[in-house]
Amino acid sequence: MKAIAPLLLALSITPLFAKTHKPLTLASEVFATAKPADTDHSPKAMVAAAESFLKTLTPEQRKQAVLPMNDAERRIWTNVPPKANVGGLRLGDLNKEQLEASIAFLSTVMSTEGYLKSRNIMLADDLLLRSKEQAERRGGFGAANFWVVIFGTPSETETWAVQLDGHHVANNITIAGEKMAISPAFIGTQPHRFMLGDKEIIPMQFETSLAFDFINSLDEKQRKEATTGKTRGRMAAGAGKDGVKPKQKGLSCKSLTADQRKILLKLAYLWLDDMPKRAADDRLKEIDAQLDQTTFAWHGPYKPGSDASYHLYGPGVIIEYNGQDLGGDPLDHLHSIYRDPTNEYGSKWAK
Repeated sequence: MKAIAPLLLALSITPLFAKTHKPLTLASEVFATAKPADTDHSPKAMVAAAESFLKTLTPEQRKQAVLPMNDAERRIWTNVPPKANVGGLRLGDLNKEQLEASIAFLSTVMSTEGYLKSRNIMLADDLLLRSKEQAERRGGFGAANFWVVIFGTPSETETWAVQLDGHHVANNITIAGEKMAISPAFIGTQPHRFMLGDKEIIPMQFETSLAFDFINSLDEKQRKEATTGKTRGRMAAGAGKDGVKPKQKGLSCKSLTADQRKILLKLAYLWLDDMPKRAADDRLKEIDAQLDQTTFAWHGPYKPGSDASYHLYGPGVIIEYNGQDLGGDPLDHLHSIYRDPTNEYGSKWAK
């Protein structure tokens, strides 16, 4: 019991070191308090939520918020703080009614879990701000400096798309009736945990813990094959890397046991789960069917909490995860990318 006590003490005081979210803008205040939509995430619900959001906008705002399906802006997204105005509608330019409508819309085209993950990352970004003036400036950190845009016409049957992007969130969602894609998607966070009221928020908790569960489920031979570097690796297919197909490396997933396979698919599902359940489940089946042709690579130590990175490469999936030195603690500044090389920007359904 004496040996365990220091660990229990450390765990009990850890939340005290988490930063506390303090809204500096209307956008961060509304996103911190408004609840996600109560929705079935059906095509009908998505169209209705989009139309309700657009009805709150001025004619000039609608011009910013709705662009043609083939507009170049679809492929111009960022995971760094924008330095100036970019395409789409800036959340910091919306009033309370418009912000609430945008939340209802985003939480309908994404799963509730996916919306909350993106929202939490946006709120984490507020903690990188130094002042209210910096928060309100066009471009930079904070929930106010994220942009949303609809491509095409929201439809229950025809293809249309949604983009939400800014620092550490870039969701490219394509909707084609009951079908959906969220590729490419960049998800990161800094800090990795914070307090929202009396609740501790860890936006990317399981992307870390499940990865260590998986690498430690491997036997010695498998782990040796999976490990392609002793220290954290770099991301190869991030922002600005459309069409890049990294060379497969590491452990062939064909060698996995049934239990190992389950852990790895559960890990991959964390990115798919940003979509409503039906679309996420359909996508997981596709990845599962190709898993024997997929490889998993690990860089770094195996001890949970270590500075490590991993890469899952297959015919229809790219998932990369690593920490960043900027900020001083790579465990507090996380990056990840998810891509479906066979259906980037919903290319299977685009006309």
